[in-house]
Amino acid sequence: MRIVAIGAHLDDIELACGGTLALAIQRGHEVLMVIAAGGPDLGYDNAILRTSEQSALEAEAAAKVLGVEQLIRLDFPVKDVPYSSETVESFDKITKKFKPDLIFGHWPFDTHQDHQRTALASISASRYFNSILMFEPITPAGRSYIGFRPQMYVDITSTIDIKIKALKTHRSQYERYGERWLEAVRARANHRGFEMGVQYAEAYEIMRFEMKL
Repeated sequence: MRIVAIGAHLDDIELACGGTLALAIQRGHEVLMVIAAGGPDLGYDNAILRTSEQSALEAEAAAKVLGVEQLIRLDFPVKDVPYSSETVESFDKITKKFKPDLIFGHWPFDTHQDHQRTALASISASRYFNSILMFEPITPAGRSYIGFRPQMYVDITSTIDIKIKALKTHRSQYERYGERWLEAVRARANHRGFEMGVQYAEAYEIMRFEMKL
């Protein structure tokens, strides 16, 4: 199976579906990670929170931990990823060439504007594909007025430690948010795991899904 995961920022995919991707790699599936925003991470006062070079190194290290060998980083601006024909066509070009069987993307009711617009652009670019799953946001990005609906679960008990290790390679984010960040990620996976009767899981909302019998 060929899988594409599309994220706005350089740690979004690991946060949302890192355990699933690591498991997919272990099972012999082909995975491509696509990142929309490639510029520096800036604060509200334009202070540089993470340089472009630092982001790239962290993203490559995290992908390596997950076992993902294919990573495409686009150059849309952090905080201002547009929902535009340019973004849609950028994703369109990638998906048409890679021909994925399954696409992971942001949930469109996420409270981060980049996540919202990346979600909409990826949905538009996925119009010719039959299986699209939207991953669950984590606080503060997930504090929406619309509730996320977990409809599909993946048991990541065997890969939760790989997911956490991948997130730790995003050192700038780890230093920014601290150990409680990772505790929250693990706790959510534990909660979703409890819902499906395993120790750890990742949950997805289905946009559409093709059942292959």
